Amino acid sequence: MYQHQHPAAPLPNLQLPRTLNRPAFTEVQREAILAVEPNLGQVPFEYIRKGLHARGDELMASVTAAVVPPQLPRSRLPSSFDIAPTRGAAPITHILAVQTSPSSKHPTTDSVFLVPAHHIVLAANCAHIPRIPVSRPQMRSNGMLTVPVMPLVVPHAEAFAPLHAFLVSHRLDRLMSALLPVPPSMLSHRGSASRGGGSSSAGGPFAHISTPQVATFLATSASGDKMSALMALTRTVSAIWRNACALGVFDRELWAALDFSWEVILGAMNMVATRAV
Repeated sequence: MYQHQHPAAPLPNLQLPRTLNRPAFTEVQREAILAVEPNLGQVPFEYIRKGLHARGDELMASVTAAVVPPQLPRSRLPSSFDIAPTRGAAPITHILAVQTSPSSKHPTTDSVFLVPAHHIVLAANCAHIPRIPVSRPQMRSNGMLTVPVMPLVVPHAEAFAPLHAFLVSHRLDRLMSALLPVPPSMLSHRGSASRGGGSSSAGGPFAHISTPQVATFLATSASGDKMSALMALTRTVSAIWRNACALGVFDRELWAALDFSWEVILGAMNMVATRAV
């Protein structure tokens, strides 16, 4: 496992945890799998997830090809959308209408974020997601699929898309681009792969990456008010972390990415606070 090698000076006037706590592991529900894909009833969960990872590019193709507005007011949210099918890709089953939980500290907004999704990806990866209504989109005479809208409440709706994209594609490199504004080459190493799960190292996908080197780059490249820029990064990582906790996502690659990003950002903040850069 990577180790703290950056200065451990306290951050002035900031109340940030040193690590991101992980909730107790909970496996997904067999009933949730059966509800959406009855033929997978006897298949081990890990085998289901590996099969989905292998189809990540295909599934992501249908997600990105679905044309829906990025946001809509709740008052104008339809019950379904007509979506053009994607050739060679499994059709999406739902349009998620993602909204921020009223209990969150952020002001409640009338807007919802619309995210095309596959029910099996959600059921196989999210232990705490509410029961997903069965959806078998049928093709209409005009060649379009009628896909139902499913409401979903999370702690931070604006941070759901990168988490969902990772669950669909399992691309660790793309997730990291949403977490840390550093050159991709800094986060690659011999023996790793761009797709999550490709690392052969027992220490995880970031075991051979220099945390101080990445933190130094982050601290020196931050523009304007460096501490404010770095604080904005902590909010992004924290929002994705809270969503993962709320949905019950326990993917090892995801947690490695969150832990590494948090450590790097705090290291960069320490460097700025102590004028080490």
